[in-house]
Amino acid sequence: MDKITEIRIQEINDLENNKKYFFIYYVKNEKIEIIGKSSIKPQCYRQVATYQ
Repeated sequence: MDKITEIRIQEINDLENNKKYFFIYYVKNEKIEIIGKSSIKPQCYRQVATYQ
Protein backbone atom coordinates (compact mmCIF):
# COMPACT_ATOMS: atom_id res chain seq x y z
CA MET A 1 0.00 0.00 0.00
CA ASP A 2 1.24 3.52 -0.78
CA LYS A 3 2.14 5.93 2.01
CA ILE A 4 0.71 9.41 1.43
CA THR A 5 2.25 11.54 4.18
CA GLU A 6 1.17 15.06 3.18
CA ILE A 7 -1.46 16.83 1.12
CA ARG A 8 -0.79 20.55 0.63
CA ILE A 9 -2.30 23.60 -1.00
CA GLN A 10 0.30 26.29 -1.57
CA GLU A 11 -0.86 29.85 -2.27
CA ILE A 12 1.38 31.73 -4.70
CA ASN A 13 1.26 35.52 -4.94
CA ASP A 14 3.05 36.60 -8.13
CA LEU A 15 3.54 40.31 -7.46
CA GLU A 16 5.51 40.87 -10.65
CA ASN A 17 2.61 39.71 -12.86
CA ASN A 18 -0.13 40.68 -10.36
CA LYS A 19 -1.52 37.12 -10.20
CA LYS A 20 -2.55 34.73 -7.46
CA TYR A 21 -2.81 30.96 -7.86
CA PHE A 22 -2.68 27.75 -5.88
CA PHE A 23 -0.54 24.63 -6.30
CA ILE A 24 -2.10 21.41 -5.01
CA TYR A 25 0.26 18.51 -4.37
CA TYR A 26 0.89 15.52 -2.15
CA VAL A 27 3.85 13.49 -0.92
CA LYS A 28 3.58 9.78 -1.74
CA ASN A 29 6.34 7.35 -0.82
CA GLU A 30 8.67 10.33 -0.16
CA LYS A 31 8.09 11.72 -3.68
CA ILE A 32 6.23 14.97 -4.43
CA GLU A 33 3.36 14.54 -6.90
CA ILE A 34 1.70 17.70 -8.28
CA ILE A 35 -2.08 17.36 -8.61
CA GLY A 36 -2.64 20.68 -10.34
CA LYS A 37 -2.65 24.45 -10.41
CA SER A 38 -5.78 26.53 -9.77
CA SER A 39 -6.73 30.18 -10.16
CA ILE A 40 -9.34 29.85 -7.36
CA LYS A 41 -8.84 28.67 -3.79
CA PRO A 42 -9.86 25.00 -3.47
CA GLN A 43 -12.28 23.92 -0.74
CA CYS A 44 -10.87 21.43 1.75
CA TYR A 45 -13.03 18.70 3.23
CA ARG A 46 -12.40 15.79 5.55
CA GLN A 47 -14.67 12.77 5.37
CA VAL A 48 -14.47 9.81 7.72
CA ALA A 49 -16.02 6.46 6.84
CA THR A 50 -16.33 3.65 9.39
CA TYR A 51 -16.88 0.07 8.23
CA GLN A 52 -17.87 -2.78 10.52
